[in-house]
Amino acid sequence: MEGIRLNIRAGILAAVTVILSFVMAARLYDLQIVNGDSYYRQSEKKISRTVNVEANRGEILDRYGRKLVTNRLSYDISLDWTVMPSARRNEIILKVIEICEEKGIDYITTLPIALDGDNYVFTGEADSTERKRFAKYLAALGWSGELTADEVIEKQREEYQVDPELDPEKALALCAVRYEVDLRSARIGLNIPSYVFCKDVDVDFIGIVKERDLPGVSVDTVSVRSYETPYAAHILGRTGPIFEEEYPELRKKGYAMDDYVGKEGAEKAFEDWLRGINGKRYEEMNTSGKVTNVMFTEEPEPGGNCLLTLDIRLQEAAERALKTRIDEIRKLGEEGSSLGSADVGGGAAVVLDVNTGEVLAMASYPSFNLASYSRDFNELSKDVLRPLYNRALMGAYEPGSTFKMVTAAAALEAGVIDEKTKILDKGIYTYYAPSYTPACEIYLNSRGSHGSINVVDALRVSCNYFFYEAGRLTGIERLNEFARRFGLGEKTGIELEGEAAGILAGPENRKANDGIWFPADTIQAAIGQSDNLFTPLQLANYVATLVNGGNRYKTHILKSVKSYDYSQTLFDSKAEVMGNAGLSQKTVDIIKKGMLAVSESGSAAAIFANYPIKVGSKTGTAQTGRGSANGIFVSFAPYDNPEIAVAVIVERAGKGSRIGVIARDIYDAYFRINDSLEKVTPENELIN
Repeated sequence: MEGIRLNIRAGILAAVTVILSFVMAARLYDLQIVNGDSYYRQSEKKISRTVNVEANRGEILDRYGRKLVTNRLSYDISLDWTVMPSARRNEIILKVIEICEEKGIDYITTLPIALDGDNYVFTGEADSTERKRFAKYLAALGWSGELTADEVIEKQREEYQVDPELDPEKALALCAVRYEVDLRSARIGLNIPSYVFCKDVDVDFIGIVKERDLPGVSVDTVSVRSYETPYAAHILGRTGPIFEEEYPELRKKGYAMDDYVGKEGAEKAFEDWLRGINGKRYEEMNTSGKVTNVMFTEEPEPGGNCLLTLDIRLQEAAERALKTRIDEIRKLGEEGSSLGSADVGGGAAVVLDVNTGEVLAMASYPSFNLASYSRDFNELSKDVLRPLYNRALMGAYEPGSTFKMVTAAAALEAGVIDEKTKILDKGIYTYYAPSYTPACEIYLNSRGSHGSINVVDALRVSCNYFFYEAGRLTGIERLNEFARRFGLGEKTGIELEGEAAGILAGPENRKANDGIWFPADTIQAAIGQSDNLFTPLQLANYVATLVNGGNRYKTHILKSVKSYDYSQTLFDSKAEVMGNAGLSQKTVDIIKKGMLAVSESGSAAAIFANYPIKVGSKTGTAQTGRGSANGIFVSFAPYDNPEIAVAVIVERAGKGSRIGVIARDIYDAYFRINDSLEKVTPENELIN
């Protein structure tokens, strides 16, 4: 009986086993055959995330639609902490660093610590952005701000569980990356899950990354700035990473910490136009970091295209002319010629539309190439000629005799002189004798004088004696009133950052600097010396104001903004009058006549006497007490119906007459004198 029961139990057990086997087989069939793909996909859906979809930045073009700054596709490598397995983080990071070192690719870290021999040391200034960010990090982790660099790395190795056997250099590299991740973490206050590890990598690098087992390391397609011209670097400017102090405000506008923003020039001035609105992509990923499903995407909105007032061909001509002439002056000086200056420095040239205030060209020499800016920065920053310095906008210079048109205008409008008034040049000006007896240039050179001379001839020969007397009779208050009407000693209103206001000589400025203004100072101010300091842009606008009849326009460099596909006009600039000089047409005509005389029989006659376009001009030579005198040259053309004003300054050129050829080369390009440049395309034809 007992045996029968055992046999029954064994049979039941066998039957159950068979049934379970059939059930399991059926389940496996369903899993693997019927719904295998579906279940596999579901098994991989572990993580969902939101990814920013970068919007294209707007392009920058010249007034004729020629592209100056565009975008090109590039690849960034990002580290995503949410996908990277915690147990493998250090391993993965070290592998990526190794790949970068093999390929010679820089990766982004800002930890202000370097290895110096056997010891770690802090880098950078204590108040630098990197050090401020580092201080915030120490505070968030509860570490003392008094730690040495060695102590910081020691604590980081412990915090990040760095292999004790890892050598100091690799340990520093690893800690630097972990530091960047922490900067974006919730404990620092940002809660950003990933960061851009390296930018603009090549396809080979991407291939190596994808071949390795590196979960959490992703390749992102982005656009980077591409420069279509080597010119106008100071105007165009550049983009760069967001600084720590900038981020709180920019974050409110939707910027990510790893975004790039305009840092200088037009890129910064027109950031709000150029910047697009990023989109979003919602993804599902498996634990290996592979995207398994894109749920939906919010499309990005590209930025607007900014058309500048620049004519890039005219800009090129201005930059080439500056370089060519400065090199010639330097060479002649080194050869011992009286026509050169061995210590000649940099220079600037500005071209304005006299009837709108539009900047057609604004060159500063020496310049640099935006395409290689990052590579060249260290060398550029050490160059004694300061190529990164925008002299046209930021440089303030003594105007020398180019100021004499202000004195002429003030004296004529005040009734102190008229066109027929003659002043006898006695060589030495003795009104303030014996304490102060300045002499006319002709007296200093040859003991001669200009004799009895009127205002037109005084401008033609640049008679200091005439303008000493005219300035004294007019008075400093009246002189300064007219200088301000011309916009001298104040900003022109251009959109670009960093414009210098300059200095207008007079009692007000002298008092502000704890000095005393003496009556004799007025006559030096009247010839453009004393404390007068103006920018090349101001000088060009001053001449433009004079020859257009007195309207002082706000200078500007943005002409219009188009949508990214050029289907809409988002902004159109309008000429804006900031003031009127209050000049009679008679005064304008007299001064223009004097400036024409400079070109036809005065100090610029060798350059413009037989020029096919009538040009009004004035040279200036400003003694600075720092080597050779600065050369200044201002002009306008055509004489009968002025279109453009040109101002040129070259540091330590020796004489203003030496640099008039720069202006001539600019006029050649503008008026197509030699037909050396292609015919100008009608405005906006290239973009319509």
